[in-house]
Amino acid sequence: MSSAQQADGAWHASAWSGLVLALALGAATYAAWLGWDNEYYYDAAVGAYQGPYRPMQVAGCALTFGVVNALLAMRWRPLIIAVGTTVGFWILWTLQAGSQDETGLFVVGSALLLVGLALGSALTAWIGSRLRRRRTG
Repeated sequence: MSSAQQADGAWHASAWSGLVLALALGAATYAAWLGWDNEYYYDAAVGAYQGPYRPMQVAGCALTFGVVNALLAMRWRPLIIAVGTTVGFWILWTLQAGSQDETGLFVVGSALLLVGLALGSALTAWIGSRLRRRRTG
């Protein structure tokens, strides 16, 4: 086996490991911040029921998602990371929302979430790749 073939094989193995890790961490981010909460709460300031997620949960989830993307993109290709974290998060959200929705509107939420996740993960993975380049000179 030539050194070019070995390098190509090593890159593919690394790419797959990055993708699998990104899928797992995207799903874990959803599960840790939002996956356990499915109860609505009464917000006295608004005078209505809200939820199921509280604003600080969503902010913490978004921050964690962005940091995870940036850190992973410092090691692997940004596109691989953005796709992995997006799909991992999105699949769990869609499965949970679909299991609780009687109207079918979760499909709209799922589509909107997919767009938002894709844009956010692409941006934060790009930032991570820039940080890597800056660090390595």
